[in-house]
Amino acid sequence: MKRRFWPLLVGISYILLIYVLGGLRVDHVVIGLLSLLDYYNIRTRLFLKYFLAFILTGVVYDFMRYFYWEAISREYIYVKEPYYRDLAWFGIQGLTPNEFFQKHHWPFVDLITGAAYLTFVFEYLSVGFYLFAKNNLRLLWAFGWTFFVVNVLGYCIYFIYPAAPPWYIIKYGFQTRLDVGPDAGAAIRFDQILGTHFFNQMYGRGVDVFGAYPSLHVAYPFLVCWITFTLPDLTWARIPAVIFYFLMCFSAVYLQHHYVIDILLGTGLAASTAFMTTKILNRKSSRV
Repeated sequence: MKRRFWPLLVGISYILLIYVLGGLRVDHVVIGLLSLLDYYNIRTRLFLKYFLAFILTGVVYDFMRYFYWEAISREYIYVKEPYYRDLAWFGIQGLTPNEFFQKHHWPFVDLITGAAYLTFVFEYLSVGFYLFAKNNLRLLWAFGWTFFVVNVLGYCIYFIYPAAPPWYIIKYGFQTRLDVGPDAGAAIRFDQILGTHFFNQMYGRGVDVFGAYPSLHVAYPFLVCWITFTLPDLTWARIPAVIFYFLMCFSAVYLQHHYVIDILLGTGLAASTAFMTTKILNRKSSRV
């Protein structure tokens, strides 16, 4: 296997860049050193190649912390509009669905929805690992870059239409504040029940506060459903994937992170991107 130097150069440059910008953590070093996979053997090189889209997604999200607040401060923040839109379209007894579940919530449901929020990324990556293990690299390539495109489009919408999530309304009302950080919302009840700190740690590293539109939490499980219905080998996983998708839709609203409209927008974004990817794959197959 021919040895290449540029992947390691890119990895080291990434670590140095974060060091210069500030806020270097262990996970940044680990990401940069993943470039060493290019040197070990052909299988690890393939892993790096086909999981690059997942890695880049995390890198892009992390980089937003350097310019997010400066960019947001120049934009109009939509605080009232998402709330009243959901109230008008999906209101329950004069309450938004989020307000309804703020008044009516149950420990058992807190645990189930909290667990879903902790594992949705794991579900997505597990499908990627499965495709890699089965050597279905063509579909893994499509899966990874669809994931990347969905996320980047979602991040762009954060800046085009910065929308306050339901937990923000509960804590701060309709005033616009730029001195707050990401919050676990009602997911904190999961930690309170179990005496853990998963969500505080998770959202302590978050970047976006006004990123309610669209819900990427539901976009990921939807893309998993897409793959299970594309690959015959995953027929057995279709029903569990669909169940988990709907669980995430419910969890996003129940835990005060998204409005119902966010769920529809996240699903629409994932569905349209997956549709375009399928068209591209089918076009390439017809040429073979």
